[in-house]
Amino acid sequence: MGNCPTTPSEFAPKSLDPSCNGQRMWTTFLFSSLFTLFGGWILILIYDVTKALLIKQRRLKLVKTLKNFSHGDYCTRRPSSLWTSNSRLNHDASEDYFSWLQAIKEWENNLISGQTKMGKTLVGIIFICSVASLILYFVDTKNAFIESCTEFNKSFTMQADLALNILFLIYFFLRFTASQHKRRFWFSVYSIVDMFTIPPSFVALYLNRNWIGFRFLRAIRIMNIPDILQYMGLIERPRTIRIVQLASQFIAVWFAAAGAVHLAENSGDFFCNFENGQELDVFNAIYFMIVTMTTVGYGDVFCKTYIGKFFMLLFLIGGLAFFATMIPEFSNLFGSNGQYSGRYCIVKGKRHVIICGHITPHSMTTFLRDFLHKDRDQAEELDVIIINRKVPDIEMEALLKRYYAKVKYFVGTVMNVADLHRVQVDKATACLIIADKECPDPDGDDSANIMRVISIKNFNQRIRILLQLLHYKNKMNVASIPGWSAKDGDEIICIAELKLGLIGMSCAVPGFSTMMTNIFRMSAYKTRSAQELTQTWLWRELYHRGAAMEMYLEELPRAFHGKSFTEAALICFKLRVMMLAVEMKHTDENGNTRMIVDVAPKADCTIIYGTRAFIVCSSSDDSKRVKYYCSVCYPDVDRLTEIQLKRMKKCRHFMQEIVVNDIAAESQVSFGKEKHTSTIIRLAEGDTRYPLLLSEPEPTDSVSLAQSEPLIEESLSQFDATGMFYFVPPRPIEEAVLNLDSLRERRLAFRRQNTIKNGNFQLNEKPKFIGAKHPVHFQDHVIVCLHADTSSPTIGLRNFVMPLRASSFHRHELPTIIFVTDLDYIKNEWDMISTFPDIYILNGSPSNPYNLQLICIQDSRQCVIMSTLDRENQDTYLVDKSSVLCTLNIRQIEMKSAGFASVMNLTGQNTFDINTNQTMFLLQNKIRTITTLTIDSNVQYVEQGDTDEVELEFFLTTPFASGAAFADSVLDCILSCAYYNDNAVNLLRNILTGGVDIQLEEILAEGGGFTQCETFDILKKRNRARVALLEIRELIPDIDIRTKPVTFSVLFCETIQRFQMIVMGIYRLLDVLVRNDPSNNPNKIPGGHKRIVICYPPHGYHMDPSDMIYVMQQARFRSLLFSFIVLPFVKHPFITIGMMNPNFHSTDVYYIPNDQFHQMQSEVNDVTDIMRQNIQLGIERGANLDDLEIKAEDLNNYSQQFAYGAHEVHNKYWWKNVKMWILIIIIVVIILTLIIVLSVLAAKNKI
Repeated sequence: MGNCPTTPSEFAPKSLDPSCNGQRMWTTFLFSSLFTLFGGWILILIYDVTKALLIKQRRLKLVKTLKNFSHGDYCTRRPSSLWTSNSRLNHDASEDYFSWLQAIKEWENNLISGQTKMGKTLVGIIFICSVASLILYFVDTKNAFIESCTEFNKSFTMQADLALNILFLIYFFLRFTASQHKRRFWFSVYSIVDMFTIPPSFVALYLNRNWIGFRFLRAIRIMNIPDILQYMGLIERPRTIRIVQLASQFIAVWFAAAGAVHLAENSGDFFCNFENGQELDVFNAIYFMIVTMTTVGYGDVFCKTYIGKFFMLLFLIGGLAFFATMIPEFSNLFGSNGQYSGRYCIVKGKRHVIICGHITPHSMTTFLRDFLHKDRDQAEELDVIIINRKVPDIEMEALLKRYYAKVKYFVGTVMNVADLHRVQVDKATACLIIADKECPDPDGDDSANIMRVISIKNFNQRIRILLQLLHYKNKMNVASIPGWSAKDGDEIICIAELKLGLIGMSCAVPGFSTMMTNIFRMSAYKTRSAQELTQTWLWRELYHRGAAMEMYLEELPRAFHGKSFTEAALICFKLRVMMLAVEMKHTDENGNTRMIVDVAPKADCTIIYGTRAFIVCSSSDDSKRVKYYCSVCYPDVDRLTEIQLKRMKKCRHFMQEIVVNDIAAESQVSFGKEKHTSTIIRLAEGDTRYPLLLSEPEPTDSVSLAQSEPLIEESLSQFDATGMFYFVPPRPIEEAVLNLDSLRERRLAFRRQNTIKNGNFQLNEKPKFIGAKHPVHFQDHVIVCLHADTSSPTIGLRNFVMPLRASSFHRHELPTIIFVTDLDYIKNEWDMISTFPDIYILNGSPSNPYNLQLICIQDSRQCVIMSTLDRENQDTYLVDKSSVLCTLNIRQIEMKSAGFASVMNLTGQNTFDINTNQTMFLLQNKIRTITTLTIDSNVQYVEQGDTDEVELEFFLTTPFASGAAFADSVLDCILSCAYYNDNAVNLLRNILTGGVDIQLEEILAEGGGFTQCETFDILKKRNRARVALLEIRELIPDIDIRTKPVTFSVLFCETIQRFQMIVMGIYRLLDVLVRNDPSNNPNKIPGGHKRIVICYPPHGYHMDPSDMIYVMQQARFRSLLFSFIVLPFVKHPFITIGMMNPNFHSTDVYYIPNDQFHQMQSEVNDVTDIMRQNIQLGIERGANLDDLEIKAEDLNNYSQQFAYGAHEVHNKYWWKNVKMWILIIIIVVIILTLIIVLSVLAAKNKI
């Protein structure tokens, strides 16, 4: 071509060997590859088409034959039997053929896929041979021309390359026969590499000349390096595997492209008569490609041929894009991930805790603030290790910098053993697994966390695990994990159980959730001694002081041994702490000993050695006063000064031997009653002294406060089999759905009756409405506004209902519960709550105010707003939109009610003062609400108007302080408290559901329903601790006429002494708090109805007559059987019947049985027991014989199966050995053939 540039003779390319006399035959080499590629594909296509036609023809023939057999002419010949007998032989023959062929394919697949040792060895050999072939290519490009006429027998590289290509040919044949899609395999990458490298080597043998050609494609085999390294076990982690994959792909494409440029530039353009080529060795070509890929382009090396330039255009479009996509992934693997991919080094003297699961900046902020609080002594010697798959974002990095000295972040997963080694899980003190409380699929999140537990326990069974689960039913899956042991500290914290349990208990005791979460969480607040004595508090500071109370678990010293719980609680109170419960050993009927938590135990509870107390105080220093208290060093606990309390520490009596403690404890237990009457500890209150025990404790069967209602004979049918809850027979959901028409008619009738008569309202009068199937008028009930639809996940409503249906309440104390939600949604949970009494459903939207007014929301005790919608919303401010809007609707209903009363006052239709009456209606129409939130900051929308609370923490806001708001984040403090205090979760469960009951655990975990109670003994569980909210006048009736102010100290001492109740705090009107606030703003709107929870106020703080008091009390009930013993009008008629029941004598402590009758009854019982034992022994012996017979039969079957299996294994391995020998023989024959061919060619050339 005239336009083709020429290369000077001194720079002539190494394109053709001069010994070839100018004759080029590169087209022959290229044609051999192209002919093999397309010719083979055409043959495969012809084979597939022919096979498809034959199959179709066979099907048509079969259909035609079946049609012929369906005629009546062939019925006499019984063609079906003839067809079966004739085709059976053909079928057996074809089956043997296909089984043989399938066995060969299976063997080939195992061989080439690297699943067996032989397959892994073969893949490794092929890779080594590919590298050797690539090295031979580099040698030829350095020492020879592109096309040379070197004789085959004189070129070692040609001979070695042919030998390698023969091996590649065998491997190609194995891959081809094992592939399922032949045509797709023919055009695969590795097949094309073989097509352009194997045929030219045989052509070179035939033509006695060599062409380098496309041998550079062997560099593609470098991409097999990750597989080889994985077979050898050198790389296992996904990150390392991905790095090796990217690196091998980069090098393979780099070298292959460099080989293409080398071939084009050294050969020249064929349409230019090969005159425009240049001499470019392969290493300069590699350099040129790396410079081009980095878009630098120095210009010292460039392409001169048109083919080379055209290839570079294609490479810049495709190859450069390929490398550009690798750069971000390389940066992710090496750049930002480097600082989080190391290994944790244990610091001497420090322990570390592993945190995994749902790790986000939002969840970690709340958790770390509480877990690493400065009041936790153990936190100073603790490192927190967070392991998560995701690389920290900007928000998480800011959080890590805030806790730089305590928190370390590692990218990884606990499902990987290598990552577990990195974070030293085998030496960690505990592993905390956090659940995703916003997850739209709770069961999926629980399953993922359970898998994390399995992985960690499989790695280290001794590690302590604290697991958060969303649903209670998933607890059953954890108990079966090997290594899981509650005795060793493993704990399951169920979010639904605690969250809904706290909200449910708050419906019975307003503000309970606020008080308990404040006790379990950590908050720093230090008050001055002078401030403790004053009455002028900023109301938020007074609340903050109570919210800063924390829970600690301390072992009671010897000074407490032998004392009752009441005495111990009073001593702790004088030490400026509150004792809420005790933890002591308990031996059950089977002789098993375990630690139990007893909340505010009965009067017969005695402190023994090893008892630990749950202490509520402001700091760990205060809790240590209980631990270091000594009755010898401090004989008069009343006269302890603040300096003595602060300096209290270990004394010489504290260091005495444990044996002395045991002896002292036993002696104190034996003479406990005498000590109770002689121990006098006075409580200083100004000039007045209140003794610790003024007299003997009141008998437990006396009528106590809050239980003075008439005796109610409650039958067994009212309780479930556990004795913990009230029970009704399961009922269909249709019986619980309220009729909207009846409710509307009641509302209209109620409006007609609420007319103004003589200037007075008749708002409390119930309309006379008859004919409804369900109740149509509700009062003092609980409304649950649940936003959900059919696709919403279940939340476990049974956990909400259980605290409100606890058997520790009297029947008339149970409030009616109405769920306002979608009927289709609640059907999924109805089976779990259908056995609880007085539960109804209103099918409708809770956002509709009319639905709420139909069920008398103005007269409700509490309204709970919950939502399962909007969990997948990316905007955090919109996650709680359903709950917030529903709360605002309820506030609108309340304002309309207050406005209606104001209008009546302004029109002069009421004789009361306008301002006074308006305030009265505000108080009357107040609707108590509890709004559950997912995001803490959304609390600002619940109660608008408090603009100064936007920047406050959630627990300091007015809605939370008053018990009107609850956030999911406060549950993380329970996880922290469970790590530092054993049995802290059990304490909360004791308060919510009555404690850990094995039967109850099985029912809840298995998702089953409750059954009816059968024995009176179960009802003893009703007598357990419960929280109550009482008016202060019920505890101190003469508070209004006392000359001196009643302080919290007086309230606590008189309450525990007279009623054996623990005073936990007060529920005070916000108006009263603002009145005592020194910064009171006269223009500020008063709180009116709103109350604030104040936990454990100062000892000298004055009580107000309007205060409500939180108390922990023991519920006492008299069963139906007790009425036969005590009540005279039923005792005599039924005493004879009662005598015939031996269980009656064990229960009746007042009736003295006849000795002769009792002796006879005892003998009959003994004989009955002996007969039962003999019958049981006979049954057991028969069962043992049956078991032996069954085991003998099983052993016989196992022996036959083993013999059959051994025969199969023998045949299998015999066939594998035969296949191995066949392959070895084929390889040997090929090698011998090659040697013979080479020898013959060498002899021919010599001749």
